[in-house]
Amino acid sequence: MTSQKAPKLRMSNRTFRRIWIPIISVLTVIAVALSVAGSMFSSVLDSYLGGGTIQVNRANGTESWDATYNAKETGSLSEAKDASDKVSEQVADEGIVLLKNNDTLPLAEKSMVTPFGYGYLNPVYSGTGAAATTDKDMVTIEQGLSDHFTINDSSVEAMKAAEATAPDAAAGTPALDADKNSLQAVMDKGESARIREYDPSIYQKIAGAEGTTGLVFIRRNGSEGIDKRTYAYDDGTPHYLALTANEKNTIRAAKEQCGKVVVVLNAANPMEVSPLMSGEFEADAVVWMGTAGSRGFASLGKVLSGAVNPSGRLTDIYATDFTKDPTYANFGEYRYTNAQFVDNQLFGDIIPGAGFGTIDRPYVEYEEGIYVGYRYYETAAVEDPRFVYGELDGKGGVKTAGAVAYPFGYGLSYTTFGQTLDSLTERDGDIESQVTVTNTGDMAGKDVVQLYYTASYTDYDRDNGIEKSATVLAAFDKTDELQPGESATLTLTFHKDDMASYDYHHANEDGTTGAYVLEAGDYAVELKNNSHDVIDSRNVSVTKTKWFEGDDPTTADKQAQSAMDDDGALADEPESGEYVAASNEFNTLNAYMDDDSVTQLSRSDWTGTFPTAPVDRKGEAPQVALDEFEWWDNYDPQTDSKLGNVEGSEVYAAEQPTSNADNGLSLIDLRGLSYDDPKWDQLLDQIDWNGDKSDIQSLLYMAAYQTKDVLSIGKPATVDKDGAMGWSIDGASSWAGANVMAATWNVDLLHQVGECLGEEALQAGLNGWYAPAVNLHRSPFSGRVYEYYSEDGLLSGKLAAAAIGGAGDKGVFSYLKHFALNDQESYRSEGLVTWANEQAVRELFLKPFQIAVSEARSTETYLDGNGKRQTKTIRSATAMMSAQNFIGGVMGFAHRGLLTDVLRGEWNFHGAVVTDLFMSKSKTERDMIMRAGSDMYMIQAPGYNASDYDSATARSAMRTAIHNIAYMTVNSNAMNGITPGSTLRLTLSSWKKLLIGADAIVALVVVLMIACMVLRSRDEKRHPESYRKPKPRKRKSSVKA
Repeated sequence: MTSQKAPKLRMSNRTFRRIWIPIISVLTVIAVALSVAGSMFSSVLDSYLGGGTIQVNRANGTESWDATYNAKETGSLSEAKDASDKVSEQVADEGIVLLKNNDTLPLAEKSMVTPFGYGYLNPVYSGTGAAATTDKDMVTIEQGLSDHFTINDSSVEAMKAAEATAPDAAAGTPALDADKNSLQAVMDKGESARIREYDPSIYQKIAGAEGTTGLVFIRRNGSEGIDKRTYAYDDGTPHYLALTANEKNTIRAAKEQCGKVVVVLNAANPMEVSPLMSGEFEADAVVWMGTAGSRGFASLGKVLSGAVNPSGRLTDIYATDFTKDPTYANFGEYRYTNAQFVDNQLFGDIIPGAGFGTIDRPYVEYEEGIYVGYRYYETAAVEDPRFVYGELDGKGGVKTAGAVAYPFGYGLSYTTFGQTLDSLTERDGDIESQVTVTNTGDMAGKDVVQLYYTASYTDYDRDNGIEKSATVLAAFDKTDELQPGESATLTLTFHKDDMASYDYHHANEDGTTGAYVLEAGDYAVELKNNSHDVIDSRNVSVTKTKWFEGDDPTTADKQAQSAMDDDGALADEPESGEYVAASNEFNTLNAYMDDDSVTQLSRSDWTGTFPTAPVDRKGEAPQVALDEFEWWDNYDPQTDSKLGNVEGSEVYAAEQPTSNADNGLSLIDLRGLSYDDPKWDQLLDQIDWNGDKSDIQSLLYMAAYQTKDVLSIGKPATVDKDGAMGWSIDGASSWAGANVMAATWNVDLLHQVGECLGEEALQAGLNGWYAPAVNLHRSPFSGRVYEYYSEDGLLSGKLAAAAIGGAGDKGVFSYLKHFALNDQESYRSEGLVTWANEQAVRELFLKPFQIAVSEARSTETYLDGNGKRQTKTIRSATAMMSAQNFIGGVMGFAHRGLLTDVLRGEWNFHGAVVTDLFMSKSKTERDMIMRAGSDMYMIQAPGYNASDYDSATARSAMRTAIHNIAYMTVNSNAMNGITPGSTLRLTLSSWKKLLIGADAIVALVVVLMIACMVLRSRDEKRHPESYRKPKPRKRKSSVKA
């Protein structure tokens, strides 16, 4: 007889619960945490993983309307890139500058060239940082040369087998990796300061060089967040922009082995090139090509062979000794001993070594005033009898050595041109000139026409602190290609009152201070080959001194403020309100610069006021600066008398704005309407300040590379991308540096650049372009020279306006940057305090922004009430990026005088301002910038909103910001496919669907587990014999020993 086994008992429910409850708890916590994180980081996740799509619900009767406002002209991003590459190559063709040519270039097709230099195998295609681009289709130097020449492989193999070295920092100077002033500098580890080159001895072994042309490649990179090293190296090199010992010896080796030597400057910045012009390292020819982009080396091959005749002109003056430039004494690290800056950025929490803590405030004083670049050297040639400018021999070599190697606007050609000033007339307040250009040589080519003016330096100027450069660029143009013997007549025009100077001491009749003045006297208008060499000159007379004050602005400001019809014609009346002339908005800067502790360069005592550096690079901030620092550090939006919720403040609002109105409008209904149209108020009244809170805060305070949708007013989301050298995305074209674009001196070509970028944007789904950048090349040591056009504001502004207009024709809004005085990279992340007088600020550093805002135009298509397509000309500068450096004691993000009074008042700017990327944790800082005139804070971290969302003042400021952003958006390609009357709905993004699905699965599992526990407990009560008895709990004895 077999015995039966006892049934296996089930685990007790007490033990079961001890296991399952923690599991349920963990699953629940994970699900809740993921849901909360998904909500908090929604915008960030949308940026990286893809957001939901906008579903357009068209109004009845509009289903068949064609709402493609900005049509694609290519079939794909690849096709758009191919079209861009062609224009990119034309930019490089026209942007390469021939500096020296001693009967060497062009070289014969298929002749042999012998390359030398580390830069041959390691060229500079792009700068680093936000403007960096990548393109798998980059044309290499080898490819560009091989199309035209035979390359001596012996030299190439010698370089491939060698290891490059770099000089170290000279004794007593900061280490190459000492720069820790920014996140970029921390990550760079000194790489941007190293100048690598092969030991020249490697070229002793090369074969076949005799009788060939040696091509020596000199490279210098550009870098965001890091300026170029101004200190010496241990091989005797005085700074980063001079030739090193190894580079000079490489040139010597090339001269010893080759018949001729051509030096190619693949350099982002200007360089000290005088050793190449004469002496033992003299080259037979010198070519500057800047950063190459994807097509630059294809153009280089064409220029060297003569397939392209070079027509580029310098956008900066090339001095022989950069350390003697007036900006050199005030560029780099200088700190206050009595003022501190508290680093409050997230970088320090994320990346070790990226935080600064509490530091002495860095500062920079623009003691040179208006005398930047050619303005200094041309004026010094007039004012200082001991100053030797220098003279060229006609081929780019030295005839008389002096302070200038090559003037601003200089460049050689393979042919010769003659220019004649046929006429100079005054017409309706404008100066109009007719210039005939004739190709007098034997090769087809293009020429650049440059018109300058000279205003007399008067006793009034001397007594009242007005400065005047000996020459200023007034207008320019470029011919089409002219065949030998062919002529073309160009018309160049500028406003007569463009020759006015800004007097920041003048007391105006309306009680304000500061005004432009066109003084009585004769003004020389000069046709020149460059900033120095005069071809012809005529005088223009001003019979009576004219002050531009009150409601009587200069012509440029008046045209910016004037109403404009659909054809782009300007009316003789303001678009809104009344005309307003420029007056002081930077009085703190003026007071600081006029303080006895600061010496400003002046023609009243030219040699006695030359800028000097603070002793030991330290200074004591005067009280006017300390007062503004204190205001910034202690700003309270609730109590501040200037930008607070206080009656009488500049932004105070007593009543809450209307909310959640049912006006039946959508943003698309306002396309084609002016910024001040009454419908805007009706649309903005629809904002639901409670229901839209999350969307509004994301729109305003988490605006990195995108703008959030706000469906209550029908605003779709937009996607914004860098940069100045092309879109920072895969599959887009990589362009040569902005200074190469500017070296073309070709406005029409820059318009094509904008169009190409706009077409790529349409194919890639992009709406906003973080460019162009128009800060000036105040110093050749600036890290982002490659990203900015020029040292001259007129040249920069005209080219930027063209690029913005071209992009605008494709519906792209262009964030003109960095507004303003962001002319030094180092220490701006530490709150670099920038000081300059208002004449310099307005005449130089704001000028390119002003021109671009005032003159950029594009054609907009919209639908009328019947679905008929209409077009109108609009001002296409609708976006701006404010600068993170301090302007005086206030960060550029929050300078109301700049962002509101100048930008929106004097220049009539309509559109949105986004801050530069600044990872501050301060919430009151966001209150300040919103009320000052920056509409969006560029950051990707959620939760850092302004401290005040609910007050009437805060909501009034936010409403204005939403208006500005919406105006920018409605006039862009973001509205493609949306017909008037449409409503928008946002579909769920893929990651949200996955998250919801995961939450549902977890919820189902949790419910099943709970149900299982409940059923098990019931079963145990009915069948206790089937369950193990729980072990008795151990009780602690209460008996004490």
